[in-house]
Amino acid sequence: MILFVAQTFLPEAGAAPALMTGLVHALTLRGHPAEVYCRESRLAAVKAFDVSRRYAIHRFGGPRFWRRMKLAGAIRRRIAQGGVTTLVADNWKSLEGLPPKTLKKVRVICLAHGNEYVGKAMQTSHIKSVLARVDAVVANSNFVAGLVRPLAGRTPVDVILPGVTPPHAAHPGTGSGPKGRRLLAIARLEPRKGIDQLIGAMAALRSHFPGLMLDIVGQGEDGQRLSDLAVALGVAAQVNFHGYVSDTARGELIRQARAFVLPNRADPSGVDGFLPAFLEAAAYGVPGVAGRAGGASEVVIHEETGLIVDGEDIDGLTDALRHLLDDDALHRRLGKTAQKRFWAEFAWSEAVNRYEAILGLTGDKT
Repeated sequence: MILFVAQTFLPEAGAAPALMTGLVHALTLRGHPAEVYCRESRLAAVKAFDVSRRYAIHRFGGPRFWRRMKLAGAIRRRIAQGGVTTLVADNWKSLEGLPPKTLKKVRVICLAHGNEYVGKAMQTSHIKSVLARVDAVVANSNFVAGLVRPLAGRTPVDVILPGVTPPHAAHPGTGSGPKGRRLLAIARLEPRKGIDQLIGAMAALRSHFPGLMLDIVGQGEDGQRLSDLAVALGVAAQVNFHGYVSDTARGELIRQARAFVLPNRADPSGVDGFLPAFLEAAAYGVPGVAGRAGGASEVVIHEETGLIVDGEDIDGLTDALRHLLDDDALHRRLGKTAQKRFWAEFAWSEAVNRYEAILGLTGDKT
């Protein structure tokens, strides 16, 4: 039995709950029993989601202190019942409230995403004390592993590029839609994603590509600034802000895109350790254009599955997009390689093998 401890879990939105949910689902499909312990969700869809799972999901609500006490007590009792071999936490924060004596009874794996290891409020000494109690840290990229290792002490830090759930209706061999002139960005709207640079590139490209459109999916604190920028640069009619969309609509926007673009850049307030949206696009054969900050170059392989640019260099971004829009042969080659790589390495049916190995589960489904 594997216990998964998470701050958030589907149907909550975000890359971290999507990763945890995909991992649990993939492992249980392989016959490894699991239970999930996480924070309560107030979304209307949560009850239907929970009953549709093949594993138990225990959600805990209330004020933070009380919630953490209830969760820790439930985990302690479950481990005391026996049969639990491994506990997997979505990050170090999910472990800090758990009793050390309880954790000594099982193998403890801590996932690392990136943002929890940066920022002015990072509690270095506290993180070190938590990581000293785990058996291994699993980082989602080599970039993130570099952030964690100075804090991990003797705890080994391994790298596993995560699995990604393919977008709606995508499957091996699925072709993308007619390749017109549509670019797509899906992200939380915050400065480090570089969407302002993308809007600037749209303004630079419009004379050469008068029908070019940009679809932006997501919400965030940078939304109004980006909308104002599109107006100021005269491209408001070519930039569509969709906000949050359904899985079906998201899949259709990906299918119609010429390229998925996110020129992310370095920012002291946060990092992008792994960018799964590029791989969702790759499932449909849509190549990516990524900024080189964080772990982007491990998700998009330059000149193989897409193009890597300097997120601070708007001229370089504009040139890369012009190249992809003009050169059909390049576009087809990058898209084909990206799609092949996704289904061979990142679909959960394949990626789960990497987690089975690190969890010591290969061949053991008891």
